[in-house]
Parts: sequence; structure tokens; C-alpha cells
Amino acid sequence: ESQTESSTNNHRKKKNHCTNIKMDHLDSGFVGLERALMVNAKTLDRLTKEHSEAKKKMDDKSIEADKKTFLKAQIPKMESEIKDVKEKLLNLLESEELDPRGEYYLLAEKLVK
Repeated sequence: ESQTESSTNNHRKKKNHCTNIKMDHLDSGFVGLERALMVNAKTLDRLTKEHSEAKKKMDDKSIEADKKTFLKAQIPKMESEIKDVKEKLLNLLESEELDPRGEYYLLAEKLVK
């Protein structure tokens, strides 16, 4: 096999490999405002769930004091980040360029209430 044939075969293998990679939610074709909306809606969704779990753990008597001390420091940071992301989402939702029927638009609307 010549060097040219070897190079061509390697290129084919790489090309085929790339087509088999599944798209992750960050690469799903959203661009511009839609992408910003998606990222911020998913972030806010995750943060609100984490915040809720952290608050539950603070009330749980079986959780160690060290963990509660850590959570006590983290909860205000989460609340601040939630506030910031909500503001970003509110600004994005005011845009006329976004489809109000879109999945992330609806999620964002639900989360900022």
C-alpha cells in the first residue's frame, strides 16, 4: 500500500468516525438567540433543582455538619446565580425573534415565574 492510499484510507476512517458521533444537546443546531435561550433555560432548570436539593439537605438531620456548612456557603451563591440567569432569560424572552412555541422558550417561561 502506498503512502497516498494509506492517507486516503485514514481520511475515510476519520470521516466515517465523525458521522457516527451522536450530537449532544449543546450541538443540536441551535444558534444565536435560540442557543442562548437553550443554554440559559437548561442552566436555570439545573440550578433550581440543585438549590431545592440543597435546601432539603439542610433540613435533613442525617446529613453531616460538614456537608451542611458547605451547603450553607453554596446556597447563597446558587441563589445569586439563579437570579442572574433569570434576568438573562427574561431579556431573551422579550426578543421577537424567538418562537414562543419552542421547547426552550416554554421551559424558560415556566422557570422565570
